[in-house]
Amino acid sequence: MKYVFHVSPNIKGRLTTHNIMRDLMIALLAVFACSLVYYGTAFGFETALHEVALLAASLITTYVCEFLYAKATKQDPKLFIKNSFGCVTALILTMMCTVNVTIYAIIIATVFAIVFGRLLFGGFGQNIFNPAAVGRAVIFAAFTGASTDLLTSATPVSDIATNFHWLPANAEMVDTFVDSFGGWGSMLMGTHGGAIGETFILAILIAGAFLIWRHVIDWRIPTVYFGVIAILTAVIALLTGLESYNGIPAWLWYPAIHLLTGGVVFGGVFMLTDPVTNPTSPAGRVIFATGAAVLTVLIRLKANLPEGCLYSILLMNMFTPMIEQTLDGKQLQMVNKARIIAGVLLVLGLASCFYVSATVEPVTTLKSAATSEATSAATGEGDGEHASTEATAGSDEEHASTEAAEGTEAAE
Repeated sequence: MKYVFHVSPNIKGRLTTHNIMRDLMIALLAVFACSLVYYGTAFGFETALHEVALLAASLITTYVCEFLYAKATKQDPKLFIKNSFGCVTALILTMMCTVNVTIYAIIIATVFAIVFGRLLFGGFGQNIFNPAAVGRAVIFAAFTGASTDLLTSATPVSDIATNFHWLPANAEMVDTFVDSFGGWGSMLMGTHGGAIGETFILAILIAGAFLIWRHVIDWRIPTVYFGVIAILTAVIALLTGLESYNGIPAWLWYPAIHLLTGGVVFGGVFMLTDPVTNPTSPAGRVIFATGAAVLTVLIRLKANLPEGCLYSILLMNMFTPMIEQTLDGKQLQMVNKARIIAGVLLVLGLASCFYVSATVEPVTTLKSAATSEATSAATGEGDGEHASTEATAGSDEEHASTEAAEGTEAAE
């Protein structure tokens, strides 16, 4: 048997697991508070109260599941819950959901996140998949229609995926998309409908800088993730011939749309950086982030899903043990292997760019309003009751116009 060991001395740092989770909770709660202020002022007190209720339901469900697990495994429930940090999972899961998700949907998703995503693997530190991502995938797959009428407007992700196929071709199309959600400033701040964690992107970036400064997360992961997405989308912009936007070349404005739309920023700061489900070595984390970026772009532009961040994280979680095993060994050999693997991933990413440019047509003209409403109704976006009301109103107006015309003819 061959034994592998590290030579002393071993240094014990000040950064403990409890300190890491405390700082992470502070950053998450700061972003959550920003979203609470926005939804409260933009949509009313009832919407903000529902957001708080979602978090409370997820937290209560988390503690109940952990309590029952501790009892079943004959552990001290109080000590187990204290060291499990399920509150972080509950908070991240809540912020991955839209504010109009129903209470029972978040409860079931939390059960899957805590029980199947963590406890069945042995609890905190033993799980393979990001637990919050597991819970969000359950909502996405099984509870798409489980929503309240608190927020019925389309989200940037659903709009750009449905109407623009993630490829607005010219300045007119870019303005049409961006202006629908308050302009570029609103896109940066995240002051529009969407997931709770998409709100106040600037606040997420500040929270990420705080976590990097506190050595809670590795700066390599979000930097590489955002950078590779920017590079791949810039290549796609050049290959598909997207036009410039007010003098700004497409290889600059098109990556900006991808970075500011959806859960890329939140996922890169709070989810990809999960220390349990990503590789432990710096080189492994670079590979991990690179693979997630390639999958995010590919899923967005070629899959049937509007967003690729969630599933890119889950898919790369499966490769974490393989990355760890591949990079195990001498330092110089590990660095060479990491460079080769990262290079292969980039080549695959560039190949996917050529594939996308050959199969996806940029959108030069927007579909009619009636077609867009029909598409939104078919995909579950928007307010079905509101659409029905408008359709009824349109029919009534047409009927009234017909009667008026008939009356005019009779008078003549």
